[in-house]
Amino acid sequence: MREIRFQSKWFERCLKDFLGIKDRAITDKDVQEIKYLFVTTTHDYGLGFAKTLPSELFQTCAFDNAGDEWAFECIEDTGKYQTVEEFLEYDSSNMDDGRKVHTIRLKRDVKRFKYEGSLVSYKLAQRVMRDFEKNIKEYGAYEADREGLDEDEVTHDHKLLIPEDFCCLTNLEVLRLMSCQTEVHSLKFLDVLSKLRILEIGEVFLDDLDGLENLIGLDKLCIWSN
Repeated sequence: MREIRFQSKWFERCLKDFLGIKDRAITDKDVQEIKYLFVTTTHDYGLGFAKTLPSELFQTCAFDNAGDEWAFECIEDTGKYQTVEEFLEYDSSNMDDGRKVHTIRLKRDVKRFKYEGSLVSYKLAQRVMRDFEKNIKEYGAYEADREGLDEDEVTHDHKLLIPEDFCCLTNLEVLRLMSCQTEVHSLKFLDVLSKLRILEIGEVFLDDLDGLENLIGLDKLCIWSN
């Protein structure tokens, strides 16, 4: 076993609580069971973890906290594409400090995911997804978590969350960056998440385009508000 040293004390604190660890460091064996990670930073900081995934996962994209993003901005089986340019388009703009920020979105003419099962199977899958959400343990951030951290005047980052810490969750299958205008500015960490099947990218502004090749080979990909 190998001890894991996290850069984000908040992320580490939430993980320890989720794993039931109190007086020792987290090891690589401890995090092997984690298959689901939810992240939000835009309006407030939040995390969600789960160890088990239902077989019906995302048949309907029926998360209670998801709007119409999964209905209109989701594609499936990205392994059928040779390059990300086949389904992605890019844009960029300059920030006040001179750095360039990239945004990505799905191309308009790319076929979106559409549920094609019966109404009965749709309702059953929705019920399974609601039951699954009850097993997700969610965390927020307290003022104490922000102590000693300064807000960046341009990006509004606090460095409360360090995305490179996601690399430690090597068995992650679902990652939802629900709304992450702050803190998450690169997808480079996807390089080590080889088991990822489902990815949501919502309101993410990238400093670079590293890691985009990992968007090929996913079961489902949702990109919205970019």
